[in-house]
Order: sequence, then C-alpha cells, then structure tokens
Amino acid sequence: MTDKQCEICGAEIAGSPQRITIDGSALEVCKSCARFGKPDDKWSPVPKKMVPVERAFTVTRPKPRDHFRDLVELVPDFGTKIREARESLGLTPEALGSRIKEKVTLLKKIEREEISPEDDIRKKLEKELKIKLTDQVNEAKQRSGSGSRGLTLGDIASIKRK
Repeated sequence: MTDKQCEICGAEIAGSPQRITIDGSALEVCKSCARFGKPDDKWSPVPKKMVPVERAFTVTRPKPRDHFRDLVELVPDFGTKIREARESLGLTPEALGSRIKEKVTLLKKIEREEISPEDDIRKKLEKELKIKLTDQVNEAKQRSGSGSRGLTLGDIASIKRK
C-alpha cells in the first residue's frame, strides 16, 4: 500500500483519503482538511431548479483576454530617437511638453531613458514626432501568431541554469 499525501496540506494520509470538492475541483485530502470542501459523494436534498425550454437562454462569455498579445516592446534606443525627432522639428522639450500636454521633466527622463514611456505617452510622442517607438519585428511576430499555440511563459521568461 502506498501512502498518499493530502492535496491541500501535503501531510501523509493515514488510512483512506477523503474525496471532497472545492470550487468544482475534486481533491483527495486528509480528515483535518476535509472541512474545507463538500464531500464529493454527498447527495444534495434540494433539487436543481428546472427552467422551461422556451424560457431557457444561453450566456455567451467573452474569450479570456491574452495579456501577452497586448505587450509592445520599445526600440532599444527610444530616448535618442525621441530627442533626434524633436530636434529635427526644431522643438524644445518645453514646446513638445505643451503640445502633448505632458510635464517637461517626464519627457526629459524619457529622453535620457531613465524611465520607459507608458502606452498613452508613447502614442502621443509617436503621433506628434511622426516616429515609431515599438519594435517592428516583434509586432509582426505577434500578429502572425508565431505558431498555433500562442505565447507561453517560456517565450517570455529567461531561465537561469545552474
């Protein structure tokens, strides 16, 4: 007989495990953790409400949003690109700030690449200076889907090897 571990606390279960349901997931747990869910085999004395067929409706849920698809990557030299575009238009940081309604100190920090511009500021800068601050290659790769499976954590995270 192999000893089982409780799927909640990790303790070894003496005897047979108890099967419970928590939020629709069936778990095998020890007796002390069984209080956290409903017994899996318990019969409910209250019948489920029956809805007549003509009044039944289906709820269509929106697809879960892919947050990684919305990420954009700035070009490596975005500060230099912003400064050169601003100077080529003959604008001072103060003049650019008043045009796009942003603080001059914020624009100077972005030009020095001390901070990265947020999406709304990046879009204002791109529109006013007529430049592109996002990496073209990654956008094209995201649009194509780079395969049918989409992005995974391994595509984004860098893994340290020992």
